[in-house]
Amino acid sequence: MSVLLIDIGNTRLKWKRIIQDKESQSGTLLKSEVPHYQWPDDIEHVVVASVSTNDELRALFQQKYGASLKWLSEPDVGFEGFHHCYPDPQRLGVDRWLAMLGARVYTKNPVLVVDAGTAMTIDLLNEHNQHIGGYIVPGQQMSAGALFGGTDKVEQYLDEADSGNMSPGTHTRACVSAGILRQQLAFIESVGKQYPQYELFITGGDGRVLAEHTETGYYPNLIFDGMELLCAG
Repeated sequence: MSVLLIDIGNTRLKWKRIIQDKESQSGTLLKSEVPHYQWPDDIEHVVVASVSTNDELRALFQQKYGASLKWLSEPDVGFEGFHHCYPDPQRLGVDRWLAMLGARVYTKNPVLVVDAGTAMTIDLLNEHNQHIGGYIVPGQQMSAGALFGGTDKVEQYLDEADSGNMSPGTHTRACVSAGILRQQLAFIESVGKQYPQYELFITGGDGRVLAEHTETGYYPNLIFDGMELLCAG
């Protein structure tokens, strides 16, 4: 069986193709590149998770795959094994829901899932698959954009680069990047201390550097893991 999994974020699209339960291909595209990409024809099932409406991309994949397409723009409330805390579960971001399902693939213990993308989210799922709740804060690029765009003295000079670490910056851009990194790590540590029994899982485009500093595993395909669990269920 050939399955195509697609995760559409705010700026990028990630895809994973599986043939007979074995991953054969994966890749990342900018959303502007998607209409020009040569999508495979020999696909039996296509599952797309989209954090926003993306009507044009939905029409594109619908035309390409027809009845083989399952489009997820919100959690599947009828899926057994997950208990929502939102009064209206459909308002929970589908990416957050899938990432929690993906963490469950690796452990039966309580999990603390950090998804570091355009926004950084933290969600807690206990051992009974009850979503305890979560947090949403600006991601690294959004935080930096707010500083550079909203203040007169914090300027983004083109000859300056991100520091990539938590050392005190020696120019403005390094000060911003190191400060945001420390801020996010302190946030994760704060939640982790309150819930010490919860295993930490980090995913998302900006998650690798966070995982390095927290000495935990980095799970770049956590949403795909959740999609596979959903398909299996």
